[in-house]
Amino acid sequence: MTFWSKSLRMFNSMRENSKQRMRQLARHTGLSKSSVHRHTQAMARRDRHPESWVWETPEGRNWLIRLVVATRFLFGLKRGVGAATIRAFFGRLPVETHVGCAPRALRSGRHT
Repeated sequence: MTFWSKSLRMFNSMRENSKQRMRQLARHTGLSKSSVHRHTQAMARRDRHPESWVWETPEGRNWLIRLVVATRFLFGLKRGVGAATIRAFFGRLPVETHVGCAPRALRSGRHT
């Protein structure tokens, strides 16, 4: 199971019943307690802006991927803008916690 599918499973379970404990979430999602703990911590780190929950949904994730690919294509390939400038662009948007914004990640293609 991929990281994204585990995160989506956690997000959906927490949305259905936000007062579940770690053990209940683990039982409901089929993940280990340590995995549930790790994912809830990662979700809390990503949840810095009011709209951050959108990126946890499948639709939001698909839109975010389209944004990253379009930005890299238009600015990086067509216009020759450097990875540091693209990182600054994503840093101005509240998506830097969901998108790999390090110049090395932008150059290598690891964007989400």
